[in-house]
Parts: sequence; C-alpha cells; structure tokens
Amino acid sequence: GKDRSTLLRASYSRFADQLPSAFAAFKNPLGTISYYYAYTTNHGDGNVTPGQIVPGVCPAPCYSGNVNPANPSQLLQPNLIAGNFNAPITNEFLVSAEHALLPEFVVGFNLTYRRATGLEQEDLLVQDSSTFNPNAPSRVSVRSDYVPVTGSVELPDGSHQAVTWYALRPGISTGKGLFLHNGDYETTFKGASLTFNKRLSNRWMMRGNFSYNDWYYNKAGDRPDPTILEAGGTTDGNYVRQGDLVLQGSGNGSGSKAWVYVNSKWSFSVNGMYQIAPDRPWGFNVAANLTGRQGYPTPYYDQVTIPSTTTTGGPVQVQFTPSDANRLDNIVDFDGRLEKELTFQDFGLTLGVDCFNLFNEAFILQRDARARAAFSNTNGTGFINETLSPRIFRFGARLSFK
Repeated sequence: GKDRSTLLRASYSRFADQLPSAFAAFKNPLGTISYYYAYTTNHGDGNVTPGQIVPGVCPAPCYSGNVNPANPSQLLQPNLIAGNFNAPITNEFLVSAEHALLPEFVVGFNLTYRRATGLEQEDLLVQDSSTFNPNAPSRVSVRSDYVPVTGSVELPDGSHQAVTWYALRPGISTGKGLFLHNGDYETTFKGASLTFNKRLSNRWMMRGNFSYNDWYYNKAGDRPDPTILEAGGTTDGNYVRQGDLVLQGSGNGSGSKAWVYVNSKWSFSVNGMYQIAPDRPWGFNVAANLTGRQGYPTPYYDQVTIPSTTTTGGPVQVQFTPSDANRLDNIVDFDGRLEKELTFQDFGLTLGVDCFNLFNEAFILQRDARARAAFSNTNGTGFINETLSPRIFRFGARLSFK
C-alpha cells in the first residue's frame, strides 16, 4: 500500500541436523569392557559364588560389552553403520504478515511448517542360533524375531494396566550389536501464532502473543523391535508411531526434571504497563503479565529388564499409555508490579515491588511417570513431584547514574 503499513515475509530452509557426538565412537572396540550377572539365589550373606548363578534364565553373563566372554582377551566391535548413513534433513517453510493498525500498534500472524526426514534408527543385530558366536556374522533383526512379554502395573485410580515389551524368541541370539541407519519414519511440526505490540504512547503499552502448534510422527517407521520406550509414543497394529506426539524429554527418568515432557499445543502471553499521573510528583507505574499454556503430557512407563535385547545390560523404560493420554493441569499465571521512579540531580532511583503468582495457584508441573517406584503410596505412577511456586513478593531498588 502507499502507506507501507503491511509487511509480508516468506522463507524456505533446508539443513542437516547435528548428529549425536556418541556416534563418533559407535564402532570403537576400546570402549568400556563390561559384564553383567543376574538372577542369583544368594540370601544376603554378602558373598556370591559362581554356583549361585541361576542357569536357564539368562546365560552367564547376562550381558557383556566389547569383549568375547568365552575369550576375555578378544575385543569385539559388534556394531555396524549403513554405508549411506547421513545426518537427518529438515525442511522448513515460514510465512508471516504484519500490519500497522496505528503507527504505534502492530499486529502480526505467523505460520510454520517443519518436516524432519531420515531420522537415526538403531536395530539389533542377531544370529539364527541359540548360542551367540562372536566370530560368526550377524544379521539385522526382523519383526518375527521377537515375542511379547506382558506384565501388569497399578494406576493411580487403583486399576491395573497391562505392560507389554518384546524379547527375542527361542533360537535367536545376539551379541548386543546395533545397526545404525536412517529410518523411514518422519516428524512434522505445524505452528501458527498471532502477535500484537502497542508501543508506549498515551501513558500505556501492551504486547502479547497466542500460539497453536502440532508436533507429531507423520509417517510409519519400520522398527523390528516394537517395544515402546519412554517418550517414544504409542503404536498402531503395524508397530509404528504414526500420528503420535513428539515429546521433548527434559530429564528422561532422572534429575529434578525427570518427568517433564515438553509438548503444549497452545500457549499465550500478554503483558503491559500503565503510567498513573506521570506528570505528578507522586505518579507511579503499574504493570502486569499474564501467561498460560496447555499442561505437558505424562507418558506412564514401567522399568523392566529385557536380557535378550538390552544393549547396555541395564533396565529399559517401557511406556504403556499413549503419549497424550495423561496431561497435567493447564497453567494460567498472573504476575504484577508497582514501581516509582525518583529523579535527582546526578542519579535516579527506582523503587519497585513485584508479585509472582498473584493468585497463589498451585498448578501441578510434574507427576511421577514411572510405575512401581518405591517412594510413593501409589506405586509411583501419578505421584505429584512438582507444583508451581506459591505467591512470592520481591522488593527492589535500582540506582542509575548520569
């Protein structure tokens, strides 16, 4: 237009994602050499002897890493990497429009489309024999190599939920080697946001935004092992994660944010300030901030040990509810501020008081996602682990010099 009051933008990007640094040592035979033994009949005398290893449950050792247990001087490198393995590729489209309703008041609208392809996938290498031969070639496992194993856990409402994971069937063995390649599943992100910005004029200012987005697996994967791991999504009848949410785990089962999985489909933020009697000696400023978002998901999982497939020798975390089945409270938080600016000949003084969580809400920020945890009366699942901090007042003073 002749007033140049509307601004349009568009962009397209294509880039390779960063590969994890651990892949640099994926085929290193000089890594940690380790053995795991389990299932003993020891009754607490503090000493385990070879005869107490229960045979038949899993071979002794149940797990060994980077070494042939039958010949400890023989180092092994069981992993393989596809010859055409590449970093995943992301394609991104951005479109936005901004319009000045007034010289000091601008509104905007933004659209985002992002698609990631060629994501990393690690499939177990196996042999068609009951006993693994470190000197024989292995093949990539297929769906028919696995059989289901089912357990049960108790939910917060007292009901019981079946948990299913998959182990290698009899007649199939493995040296815990993995085949690293680009999988055929993909993720898609679609986002839209509305923004506005009223610059300071006529004693007041305000800005804010509202966003809505959807981040999901948009194409079926071909994983041989259909075990669903924590924050990995649910599957359909073909053992894929098509249509399920993509979750960003903050702790993945450990640390202070162990069960925080970032994925909010909507969020908003509005903040503003008003100057009360700025031309009077007693004039002051009042400001407020209102934020809100959809509660994060809590994908419930059980921690189990799968001796035949676990490549680290330790337990794995098997998810048994859909990623979006349990969400925390939606959060709406209100903060306020009062401030008074005093001006002297050579310096200025600003006195202020802030109030965070003005209405003293106690929104739940984190629930225990692990079943059968020993530290709660609900067997772990659903136990409240973190809430929003209570109302807090902060008094402050700021000096500024000419």
